[in-house]
Amino acid sequence: NFFGPSAGYQASGANNSFFVGFKAGYQATNAYYSNIFGYAAGDNATNANYSNFFGFYAGNFAINASHSNFLGNNAGYQANVASYSNFLGNSAGYQATSGSNSNFFGYQAGYQATSANQSNFLGQEAGYQASGANRSNFQGYQAGYQAASATYSNFLGYQAGYQATSVLNSNFLGNAAGFGATSASYSNFFIESAGRQATNASFSNFLGHNAGRDASNASNSNFLGQQAGNQATSAQNSNFLGNFAGYQAASATYSNF
Repeated sequence: NFFGPSAGYQASGANNSFFVGFKAGYQATNAYYSNIFGYAAGDNATNANYSNFFGFYAGNFAINASHSNFLGNNAGYQANVASYSNFLGNSAGYQATSGSNSNFFGYQAGYQATSANQSNFLGQEAGYQASGANRSNFQGYQAGYQAASATYSNFLGYQAGYQATSVLNSNFLGNAAGFGATSASYSNFFIESAGRQATNASFSNFLGHNAGRDASNASNSNFLGQQAGNQATSAQNSNFLGNFAGYQAASATYSNF
């Protein structure tokens, strides 16, 4: 069934489907058992079977996006090869190509998250530029905003892991936790601003407000307590236990505070 000017205009092989709106499903060939509602929604959605498109330009270029749902203006606009995924919110997953088995909830959540498979984006601009972020979770406003190539990782909290690119198997929990922690793999950042600028700090743990805040290049180390190792740059294989422990202990290797 096609309702609206140019709705399903070239939609061959679109059986048992509904297209409602101007240019809805305009070139949606082989898009069967699908529903497309809205201005230019699913316009180029070829091979988008068992899927639903609701909203202005929703899933406009969602080619080969089967068993998926697009709800919101520009939701999943260029999400081709994004099967078994859900896009909920204006511009959610806008350029999320090759983002299969993933969920995008919130305004511009996972906006440029290309090749982000089996991942979840929940919150405004969560994982905005998280391309290549597979099997990861982003929850909170701008959580993991620039976390490209962040695999098997979790980002929970306002701007948690905001610039945490190239991190593997790491966790960011708390507002601005690990904010600029690029290349910090196999590490954990818990509580507000913990390891905020801890770049290249792999195999380390940061627990406490501002713990290891500026501890860049501090690998294989532990920071436990408020302000512990706050400025302990290049402090490798060391432990900071207690509030303000080793606050300015830069270049303190194999040490305990």
